[in-house]
Amino acid sequence: MQLSLKTKAFNLFSALLLVTMFTTLQSSSCSKSDDMAAIAPPIAGTFSVSLYWDKKDETGKFSGYSFSFNSGGQVVAIKAGTAFNGTWNESSSRLSVNFGTDPILSKLNKDWIKEEKTTTSIKLKDDSASSDERIQFIKN
Repeated sequence: MQLSLKTKAFNLFSALLLVTMFTTLQSSSCSKSDDMAAIAPPIAGTFSVSLYWDKKDETGKFSGYSFSFNSGGQVVAIKAGTAFNGTWNESSSRLSVNFGTDPILSKLNKDWIKEEKTTTSIKLKDDSASSDERIQFIKN
């Protein structure tokens, strides 16, 4: 039994349509956060705190500190030649920092929400809706 030319064309068209739909669905299955992580600039260089807000401006507490976010999750804060070691971790929407029990730097121990991140600045806010805590780093 031979298929008509019209039937063959319809079957070919249907197969191509299915392949096109499958390919489109596959390529659009990435989440928005995956896309953001791929295009977010890396944290490179040294930064200082340009704003630290915890119910009031407390930026002065971080005056003189220089922060280096190193690969491997290590962050080093240096003030007057003294180094303070901590850790950091980044996802597409968050930046976590931990300096242990240091009286000043432990204020940064949070899982911060990234509001903005460029090659020259990082703006973060506390992930608690009841808190108005914010920090901004600028590149030195």
